[in-house]
Amino acid sequence: EESLLKNSLMDFSLRQWGAEAFPVAISDVIASHLLNDSDTTPTERSAAMNELLVMIMEIGLSCSRVPPNERMDMKEVVVGLRRIR
Repeated sequence: EESLLKNSLMDFSLRQWGAEAFPVAISDVIASHLLNDSDTTPTERSAAMNELLVMIMEIGLSCSRVPPNERMDMKEVVVGLRRIR
């Protein structure tokens, strides 16, 4: 049992962890201190940050696909990140 668990954990990549948490548990993936901003209410801040984080995670997950030919083109990445900014 222990070796089975160890092997399954070794096969579990950072990309898989992020993909499984996305988008439902996005705030669990991102450190909570990154979500703080004193100029907005917690509800406004949470909604805005979740939207931005979802867009960033979509790009990150696309860039980290295992088959290289399925990864997002870097020009598309730059365009996407500039839109987020």
